[in-house]
Amino acid sequence: MFRYLHLKTLIRMSSSTVKKSATQPKWHQPEANNLPPVLKLYNSLTRNKDEFIPNSPNQITWYCCGPTVYDHSHMGHARNYVSTDINRRILQDYFGYNVKFVQNVTDIDDKIIIAARQQYLFEEKFANVYKQLNADLTKETKLAFEFYLQKNLPAFTGNISEFGSWAQSVNVQEVAVVNPKFPMYIKAAVKAYNAIHSESSDLPNFMSSVQEVVMPYLDKQLGSTVNDPLIFKKLPSFWENKFDEDMGKLNVLPPDVTTRVSEYIPEIIEFVETIIKNGFAYPTSDGSVYFDTVKFDNDSNHVYAKLQPWNKGDLSLINDGEGSLTTGQDSKKNAADFALWKASKPGEPSWSSAWGEGRPGWHIECSVMASDILGSNIDIHSGGVDLCFPHHDNELAQSEACFDNKQWINYFLHSGHLHIQGQKMSKSLKNFITIEEALKDYSSRQLRLVFAMSSWERPLDFKESLLKEVKAFESTLSKFFTIVRALNNDYKHEIAGGRYPVKKLTLADKTLSGDLVVAQNEAHEAFCDNLSTPQVLRIVQELISKSNNYIQVCSSGENELRIEIILSVTKWIVKILDILGFEARADRLGWLDSSEEGTSSFNKEDTLMPYIKALSQFRDSVRNSAINKEDISKVLSASDKIRSELIDLGVSLDDRPNGSALIKFLNAQELADLKEQQRLKEAQLKEKEEKKKQQALANAKKEEERLAKMKLDPKDLFQDKSLYSEWDESGIPTKDAKGEEVTKSMKKKLVKQYQQQEKLYQQYLELQK
Repeated sequence: MFRYLHLKTLIRMSSSTVKKSATQPKWHQPEANNLPPVLKLYNSLTRNKDEFIPNSPNQITWYCCGPTVYDHSHMGHARNYVSTDINRRILQDYFGYNVKFVQNVTDIDDKIIIAARQQYLFEEKFANVYKQLNADLTKETKLAFEFYLQKNLPAFTGNISEFGSWAQSVNVQEVAVVNPKFPMYIKAAVKAYNAIHSESSDLPNFMSSVQEVVMPYLDKQLGSTVNDPLIFKKLPSFWENKFDEDMGKLNVLPPDVTTRVSEYIPEIIEFVETIIKNGFAYPTSDGSVYFDTVKFDNDSNHVYAKLQPWNKGDLSLINDGEGSLTTGQDSKKNAADFALWKASKPGEPSWSSAWGEGRPGWHIECSVMASDILGSNIDIHSGGVDLCFPHHDNELAQSEACFDNKQWINYFLHSGHLHIQGQKMSKSLKNFITIEEALKDYSSRQLRLVFAMSSWERPLDFKESLLKEVKAFESTLSKFFTIVRALNNDYKHEIAGGRYPVKKLTLADKTLSGDLVVAQNEAHEAFCDNLSTPQVLRIVQELISKSNNYIQVCSSGENELRIEIILSVTKWIVKILDILGFEARADRLGWLDSSEEGTSSFNKEDTLMPYIKALSQFRDSVRNSAINKEDISKVLSASDKIRSELIDLGVSLDDRPNGSALIKFLNAQELADLKEQQRLKEAQLKEKEEKKKQQALANAKKEEERLAKMKLDPKDLFQDKSLYSEWDESGIPTKDAKGEEVTKSMKKKLVKQYQQQEKLYQQYLELQK
């Protein structure tokens, strides 16, 4: 039996194989209509927008020139680091690259050495020595003042007592054209001069006023005696912390790796040795080491000054890059050669090397630190445009000399200058606005908007018109987000109450949905075009305008609002803003306002919503009932009072055509704006009431005068003997006071007045009956 069944099974299987076997239907591959845009970045090495091709797929190595920490961070730093932060966020959060971001801290530099030394000497050798205002303090200060004038203001040749009048007569702006540091010098000198000649006994104020003048004097006398390494570490450590705090306030992402020059001395020495070995550097008799720019530039495999070749002979830029403490330049082979290693003098920090006691040159620092972390070929290097030459050109030369390659950096991204009302800021000129000061007048979000609404590689003028534009844009977005959250809360409450909304899309719904797709495509093209955030924000603004029009149409009853489309628009906008560094709320329906930081405003709204909605419905019911009654003033007044009280709690109830109110949770700015509108409305109402009161008084007075005039018998109307001497039987004058006959024209007028009064008098008599 088993064999029989098995045979039947085999027969069925063999017959099935005879059938035609099934095949996969043909798949029609979609055809690409357009080539997708490729990411291009403005590259300072080519002065063009170049297609971005990283060394490794999906990976970016990025080095950013960090701060030289010896003073406050200013708005120029904000422009550079916030713009760089925005670019970094776009590449990693929009394009999806894994970015390794390295940024240095320069804590060894001529400016740092001088600032640390002078600060120490002023505190220890001046402020702590003179404990009261006396003749000795004044004498020492005058000597420092004379030294300061001779060094920095040699144009003044008179007696010190004449300095005040001389300073007033000088055209500072005119001199500044030739000598940019002149305003800084004369400002410090005038401040010290006024303190010296003041009769005030305020010692702290005196010390603060003369500090800038006294410090160079003390440094000249005692600078070479300062040799404690901790003195040169204390000041940069303090300002590095302040810089980090400022960047945190501006919501700048911290680097993945931070490097300090003081921690890289062995690697710097080794790097310099390699350049010497490769034949592109040479030691000098004083213990310094210089880079041979001419030999490097003449080498067939290398080019010097790739970024700004037209500046490679500019000695003013070269010397400024070398620093004011650099000496022994007479032993250089070429004027354009720059120091890789500087022989240290008394009063400067030093480290041991094969060439003697010394310290790193400024340019070598970045080459060594960047290469140590990112290697001999790096995708991106960023920094301010003022660093192009000599700093970045020298970095390129010494790195390519060390690694003996042709290209150390593939893409150089330089952020443009920042000007304040047309004036370039500079720490060396002491004409800057600190980040801390700027944040007193503007929010971190407003400052980031300023930079995001401007192309990162172009100059930016921080002026009032731009700030007005930024504030208007910020207000537009905040109001839109508030309305969307209100609509969403209203929708959720209606659904919870059993409403079953229609889902089919109308033409208006489809149009807005299509507008979102267009905006997404256009934004992608803008990001691909050199990370163009100004264009992206314009696209966002246009999409918000279209969404507001859609909401307005729906509010009028022409179309039922589809909350899903509005939420899609809003969440995409918030996604873009979040990528640019504007922190999003937890519900992704807006950006996080400063008043909401550290709190969960979304939970607050969820908690309060049932109570606010109940109160809103009560108001709706009372208001609608009152509208249908004859005497509604008291009910409407109570309704308005409730709404006013809710505004004080940060909640606005906006009336809609369908009789219900839209509930909006207001942020601090919107609340302030609404209260100001209320104040203006109340002031206008008060003014209107006052005018009405004055008009009523005027009308009452006029009526009183009319009644008084009505009582007068027409026979008594012209009985003024100073005007007339004779009258007829009706009381109309026939002769004037001089006894002359009244003229015909005059009599005609008198008769007319008499008749008018006669009518009034008759009315009065009628009223008395």
